[in-house]
Amino acid sequence: MKKTLISLLILFFAYYTYAEKYALIIAIGEYNQSQTGWYPISAGNDVPLIEKALSEMGFSTSNIMYLKDADATKEGVENALMELYKMVDVGDQVVIHYSGHGHQIFDDNEDEIDGLDEALVCYDAQMSMKDGYDGSKHFRDDELGDWIAKFRLKLGTSGHILLFLDSCHSGTGTRGSAKVRGGAPPLVPENWTPNIVKDNKIGFGMGGSSRGAATGQMAKFVVFSGASANELNYETYDDEENPVGSLSYCIYKSFSQMKQGDTYRQVFARIMAEMATKAPFQNPAIEGDIDYAVFGGDYEIQTEYYNLTSTKTDSIVEINAGRLAGINPGTIIAFAEPGTAKITHDAILLNKGRVISSNNFTATVYLDNKMKFQNNQSAWAFVQARTFTDQKVKVAIDSKMDADLKESLQKEISNSSFAEINSENPEITLNYAKTRGAKTISISNSVYNQELHKLSNTDTEILNSEVISTLNNYAQGKIIKDLDYYNEKYDVVMELIPVKARINNDGSFDILEYPDPASILKNEIPVFSPNIMALIRVTNYGTKKSYFNIIDIQPDGFINPVIPTVNDFDGREYTLEPGESAILKNTLVMFGPPYGNEIFKLISSDKAFNLSATILQHGSSTRGDSSNIFESALQIGKSGTNSRGVSTVSSKSNEDRICTFEYTFKIEK
Repeated sequence: MKKTLISLLILFFAYYTYAEKYALIIAIGEYNQSQTGWYPISAGNDVPLIEKALSEMGFSTSNIMYLKDADATKEGVENALMELYKMVDVGDQVVIHYSGHGHQIFDDNEDEIDGLDEALVCYDAQMSMKDGYDGSKHFRDDELGDWIAKFRLKLGTSGHILLFLDSCHSGTGTRGSAKVRGGAPPLVPENWTPNIVKDNKIGFGMGGSSRGAATGQMAKFVVFSGASANELNYETYDDEENPVGSLSYCIYKSFSQMKQGDTYRQVFARIMAEMATKAPFQNPAIEGDIDYAVFGGDYEIQTEYYNLTSTKTDSIVEINAGRLAGINPGTIIAFAEPGTAKITHDAILLNKGRVISSNNFTATVYLDNKMKFQNNQSAWAFVQARTFTDQKVKVAIDSKMDADLKESLQKEISNSSFAEINSENPEITLNYAKTRGAKTISISNSVYNQELHKLSNTDTEILNSEVISTLNNYAQGKIIKDLDYYNEKYDVVMELIPVKARINNDGSFDILEYPDPASILKNEIPVFSPNIMALIRVTNYGTKKSYFNIIDIQPDGFINPVIPTVNDFDGREYTLEPGESAILKNTLVMFGPPYGNEIFKLISSDKAFNLSATILQHGSSTRGDSSNIFESALQIGKSGTNSRGVSTVSSKSNEDRICTFEYTFKIEK
């Protein structure tokens, strides 16, 4: 019996010791438009993002397969999946990532609600049914679903498989400068009529595939899609201005923020929050076993330190984290012995330095004291004080604008710390018109050709001031969105509770009904409309008393204070003891335009603070803890003509006492 027990233990530990992680990255960007009709996209730029995300999740480079461009024909994709299938074993963890065009195609087995299959566009797939093309080079969702089922059976109940789809499946085109991954009309035969039958439909076939076996025998499966099945999927730009897939960018950002024990649902919430800023006009989707811990909870991410990648001189070193990790020029880095858990007031430091340049994945640090590190394993790098981003909002000015107004705006923007004139790759365009003597400026998102705000005035100076103030608010929103911190001591979270209420003449309100919270969920995302209101519930999961603020980041990028208000002085009434939960019954949240994905950002700290006046006055007022990094970020444009350069919070103790939480929801008409 003793020998049998020992044998079983050996088998048990061998089973868990040798579980491997495998990945297949499919990136098709260089489509041959003259042969297939599909225009080139920037899928190749997604590969480093996914590589980096996989590396940080413990995937060995030797276990990552690549299939790119001309190799990714229909046959090539099938062969790559077969090769990957042969490599994996029970308990392994698998990621399949696809960047490329997506397309809807006629349903060939009558299992789709709308009569259309979703499909991946292989390199040799045609955009239209001409020259005898029958759709056979498209990779249908049914085919991919069958492959996923095979993998799930082989991996067994202890395995996990993730599918990332950075493509779209519908639409007829787009305006603006943003590239769309897909966007072609559905591929259907001439005079085709869909056979729409309501019974036995499985909808989007990739998510719920369990063909051939009971789901209890299969690996956990989750699919992340860059857009819902009826939406366009736009490309965006990374922090080096490279065009990339919006989902690929947000995957890297979100998985790099992961904490041990996080579920797929929690990671998806971060993807939604990132997407609300980078691609505000589309809605990512998630399906599958979303409430399980990522990779079964065995993933231990180390977010507190970074490694040396180069010890160039005795004054300059490089670390393996950059702008995508929130490390911008001016950030203070502390170096400690490998194995140091965290930087405390009594920690022994080897050296300190300041980041002098950074790109997506690396940062160059100038050391305070000359020191030649022996090798790249000689120290761990910790962020001791952050700067907010030094990247400015790029603005283009309408050439038809009156000369005096144009000159004034150019001067103000050129002298600002938050915007710059850039007509080649602008993020914001100032469009101009005259109506009945008044001068009107439409502030538009250049990438998506969406009007964000319209200002009109007969006085040039006032109009100029309003434009600068609006641009500053937009820049503040970008910066506040990018500042993310986690501290278990001040871990305060929030949610919106749907209600129906009557507002009285004196401004008070009465709650009439509490609808079922599940009734507002669509694809696991809360969706509100003007006929539903909400109350805010806050909960302190931390170990210390915490004060908190909530900021609203609109779909158009502008920000508003939620709580405290300007009438609340220093915000001292918004506080929770450890373990305490409260519904803010004096605050009724109402919903209206602009419609789209919105974020409530909660900031918690050990001191009372109030960001409302600073937001409303665009940086010209401070209440409470002025050393709070969020307060500093909001002051980037006090008068719209700050000196250039980045602002820094130099006290590590301030950052140590801050935690953030993002609640993402959608507003519909």
